[in-house]
Amino acid sequence: MLNVSTTTVSNVIHGKTKEVSPANVERIRKVLEEYDYMPNINARNLASKRSRIIGMVVKVNGKENPFKDQFFGELLGAVEERVRSKGYNLMVYALNDVQQVQKFILSWNMDGLVTCGFVEGEISYLQERYKKPIVIIDDYDTDDLDNCINVRLEDKKAAYEMTKYVIGCGHKKIAFLADNNINLDHQRFLGYCQAMEEAGLPDSEENFLKICSGNRGEQDNLKELCERSYAYTAIICASDYYASMLLNALQDSGRKIPEDISITGFDDVEYASLVRPALTTVRQDIQEKGQVAVDMLVKMLEGKPEEAETLVVLPTRMVIRDSVRNINK
Repeated sequence: MLNVSTTTVSNVIHGKTKEVSPANVERIRKVLEEYDYMPNINARNLASKRSRIIGMVVKVNGKENPFKDQFFGELLGAVEERVRSKGYNLMVYALNDVQQVQKFILSWNMDGLVTCGFVEGEISYLQERYKKPIVIIDDYDTDDLDNCINVRLEDKKAAYEMTKYVIGCGHKKIAFLADNNINLDHQRFLGYCQAMEEAGLPDSEENFLKICSGNRGEQDNLKELCERSYAYTAIICASDYYASMLLNALQDSGRKIPEDISITGFDDVEYASLVRPALTTVRQDIQEKGQVAVDMLVKMLEGKPEEAETLVVLPTRMVIRDSVRNINK
């Protein structure tokens, strides 16, 4: 129609207009708009033998909907934005069994994966069946795997510093709360234990409080936690999500925060500052975590593995608010 080559039209479609005259750019764009032309992505991907799809796989681990936790919502948003800016498309899959993921990733011929929530041995199982690059967020048993990049925090150090702060506020009867004692929550528990040991305080498994991560039995579990809380003056929580759940349950049962018991969180998601009292917590930059994960993966996909760090450990900092009482005063 325009008496120009298909290459010229393709260049204009994809924004490569340096070698196309302004007059032709205008003519081509006018016709594209007139006919509502959209390039066939599947055909283009078939020709290039790449899908331009990055998969994000989130392991549920008992959570009926992991995205109810604002941490996962913020992480997903950061990953999606960065993937799109790099010229790829994102496909998200939440699962509770690692064996479910094989059909998903192979059927869509994904160029690479970002994973979150996987635990001991599951990444190894996945990597044996998927030979393309994987970026693993928040895992501690995959440092020696080929074609894999780890992005995580100083989890143990962060929990140690928070527990040390609470001890410095005069607390001696301190519990640790999480929904499991593996992977990153185990690292945070180890940090709690280290601070307790250094202060000569008990850090046994009896002080590990397990919270239900799904709706089934949640109310009975929260009632039990409220009853057990009378043995402590402070509880270190592995996430803001669980800290907020516990804080509300304790206040509903008639306990005052922090007058009767102190609570700390981890992540510093938005509602950590919205609950009352506002949570003292460990801040991590969730946006940066998602962006770094995508950046490292894209470097691998574009043949620049020498520029991709195999392990990225991001910093944290404490945010002191109102949920911890200084009983020294």
